[in-house]
Amino acid sequence: MELRCRGVTGTPLTEEDLPDLFRIIADAVVHLGIPTPQHIRAAFRYCVGVDVGLDEAEGLTGYSLFDLTLAASRGKGWRRVLQAVSTETAHDEKSGAKLEFRLEDLAGLGEAADWGRELARDLADWRGGKLPWSEVDRGVLVAGPPGTGKTTFAKALANSCGVNLVAASLAQWQAAGHLGDLLKAMRRSFAEAKKKAPCILFIDEFDAVGDRATARGDNALYIIEKINGLLECLDGIDGREGVVVVGACNHPNLIDPALLRPGRLERTVRIPLPDAAAREQILKWHLNGCLSGEPIRDIADRMEGCSGADIEKLVRDAKRIARRNGRALYLDDLTVLLPQRIQFDPEDLRRMAVHEAGHAVVHAAVGDGEIVRLSIYPDYVPSRSRGEAGALSIRIMKPKCSTRKDHEAQLMVHMAGLAAEELIFGAFSDGGGGVPQSDLAFATQLATEMEASVGLGDSLVQLLNCGSSRVPDLLLRDRVLRRRVEETLEKAFEGARTILVEKGATHQALVEALLERHDLQGSEVLEIISGAKQHYRTAV
Repeated sequence: MELRCRGVTGTPLTEEDLPDLFRIIADAVVHLGIPTPQHIRAAFRYCVGVDVGLDEAEGLTGYSLFDLTLAASRGKGWRRVLQAVSTETAHDEKSGAKLEFRLEDLAGLGEAADWGRELARDLADWRGGKLPWSEVDRGVLVAGPPGTGKTTFAKALANSCGVNLVAASLAQWQAAGHLGDLLKAMRRSFAEAKKKAPCILFIDEFDAVGDRATARGDNALYIIEKINGLLECLDGIDGREGVVVVGACNHPNLIDPALLRPGRLERTVRIPLPDAAAREQILKWHLNGCLSGEPIRDIADRMEGCSGADIEKLVRDAKRIARRNGRALYLDDLTVLLPQRIQFDPEDLRRMAVHEAGHAVVHAAVGDGEIVRLSIYPDYVPSRSRGEAGALSIRIMKPKCSTRKDHEAQLMVHMAGLAAEELIFGAFSDGGGGVPQSDLAFATQLATEMEASVGLGDSLVQLLNCGSSRVPDLLLRDRVLRRRVEETLEKAFEGARTILVEKGATHQALVEALLERHDLQGSEVLEIISGAKQHYRTAV
């Protein structure tokens, strides 16, 4: 058996790209050259019965094997197919030139953009001999919901830094074959990045690496060896001067802490869903000058909760509508494609206001930090899970050494929404749990850490680290611990309920304000809570 090393698109493969088993069983490895004009003439004659002139065949050597296969297997004339391929390629190159964006061209990146600009300055100083490599950040973990632009950030970062970009992912490495092949593919990516230094090595799906502490069952050894291999690549005996590693993920809590220590991916920055101003900027970017005089801010406002990828798809679909109708893009082309929003029933909206106002009232009584904003959302998008129907935003002013009393106060704030619902309606709904970002999830995590992590329970034994994803497993296995956590949560629930009973009038005033405005700034919330209800009514 012979192995002929050339990819479908004509990209040469190296022998290192082949799985070990293939190389062992092969009699020989033959490296094929680029097809000659004679080869192309013979292929067209054999496949589609068409005689291609030698001059034409020589002109076809610039196409990939994939393009030629497409041309030789379609019902249309091969010249039309290749002409379409050439037109599309030229279009892609033109678009690619347009997309040489930098960090300053992008909106909604938050702290990731600030970190990227600092890195660009440090890399410039390092290349100029003004800064040693030891003073440059070695890596960063970029976290955020899907579609927020983590991959786009890596491309813009490389452009802003003026360095090469090498892209890889855990899925790409795992596709190479068994564990040995995965580790070889991993090392090849790092070797390529080092060869192209200065360079950004972008590793997507970084949370798929896993955590050695949670590795269980038959795959435990595989996960441990995979993480150990990545640690070896990140450190390296010879170092990786000039290579900055950028990992991207949706769930940073699933990553082994050893990968995130200083010298590796030593900082975690988050890219949030874009706010109204960022959505408008993203819209303008993808519209590329179209609808310059139109009120696209209205479109941006109606896309609250959408990611940058959602906005890009909206513009792409709208442009397709305009092309199909043979005309320029209209604002209505965007409007008709906006996500459908369904209004909550008045009863549900009141329940949401009661829930969120409960959080605010209890926080004002016992919580730590400044209230920034209190909101409820009067509608939802069926095709996209919003994850929350309202929110209380808090700004922590300064860190502190928290006692059990401080933790119990924080638990009361988390449980206050459900306590308010029970107090007003006689029972609470399922809106306090069900997702990782819910009130019950946060409260359960915090109560468990009090008992099993920070020594504020019945035992000083540390069973897990703060922020660990092992809390559900631990509670399922340890009935005594689970009962202590339940008692702590029940006590916090009753404490929140007591506060709400005492401050019933304040709570009701805040509910009515939320139903009227849906969105209150921190100063407005404090006015109502402090008893300035009449002032609020006059102001609005």
